[in-house]
Amino acid sequence: MRRRILHKDMSNFVRQSIVLIALTFVITKLIMTIIRNKEFRALLDGMDADYKRYNSLTADYHPIIDGTINKTRTLERMWVCVALVTSLSYPVLATVCTIHSQLFSESPRRYMVHEVAVIFLTEEQKFDSPYFELFAIYTTYIVFVIFVGFTGYDGMFTICILSASLKIKLFAKNLEHIMDDPDIPTVRRKLAKFVRDHCDAFRLICEIQKCFDVWLIGIFLNAVLQTGMALSQVASKDKTDINTMWYLFAVATIVHIYLPCYLIADVTHNFEQLANTAYCCSWENIHDVGIRRSICMIICKAQNPVHLKALDMVTFNMELFASILQTSYSMFTLLRS
Repeated sequence: MRRRILHKDMSNFVRQSIVLIALTFVITKLIMTIIRNKEFRALLDGMDADYKRYNSLTADYHPIIDGTINKTRTLERMWVCVALVTSLSYPVLATVCTIHSQLFSESPRRYMVHEVAVIFLTEEQKFDSPYFELFAIYTTYIVFVIFVGFTGYDGMFTICILSASLKIKLFAKNLEHIMDDPDIPTVRRKLAKFVRDHCDAFRLICEIQKCFDVWLIGIFLNAVLQTGMALSQVASKDKTDINTMWYLFAVATIVHIYLPCYLIADVTHNFEQLANTAYCCSWENIHDVGIRRSICMIICKAQNPVHLKALDMVTFNMELFASILQTSYSMFTLLRS
């Protein structure tokens, strides 16, 4: 990268920056996993306990639970496929282009997994054996490390946030039928349990935010920088690299920021829906003043939106996703000019 700066080769400098940012993000996630290992263990144990308890729920709760499990699997598989295709594009496209060039081109050439100026080697020497093969093995290993780093930690967030969303849906289901029994002491016990469940879900959201706050600010910065830089590579006139991988990289980065924005917005929506659920729970049939006041408190509390913030600075929702796309496009036009 220093050599690219000295030669004012900004196109190649941006290409190296993209890989540097991805590697830095993977290392940061590895460090955060070590630092937050107790908190992550507590989240996993809590989710295990919750799903064991869900096994004893009645049949009318099963569609909600099954729907969340299927949604989790679908989103996990989708993200793994996006990350896998993007990662494999580096070695696969390099291999295919090298074979095609050797077989059909009048002036055959070799394509590196990631085009880079190798220290102590000239531009011609880096394509000679065994340097070319050794560097291909090394860069493929780095691609594998990045793939693992962008699936494990990120997938953990998807599982955690959907578990929190499931908690909210289940005690919202309880709230719908909380007034079915006209017995006042029974209704009070149900309301007390609802409040405990609501507080438990709110604490879970706070724990998730604590564990993933650095990651959230990381994907925010990663999305803004990587999308703009990847698009600038697509539009670059420098054809020393294979531009197809940058299309995939841009798409993967957009999906990477879309998923947490969508999932967090879903949690916020589920919390807000509690106000409508509480209002429609047939409270008008209960004449106990204390119960009516409790319903009013639930409605008031539900009207205060619950958000996840990255380091208490960036609020994640769909508005943020739209803003990131606009910022990335502005960065793209700046780099292109």
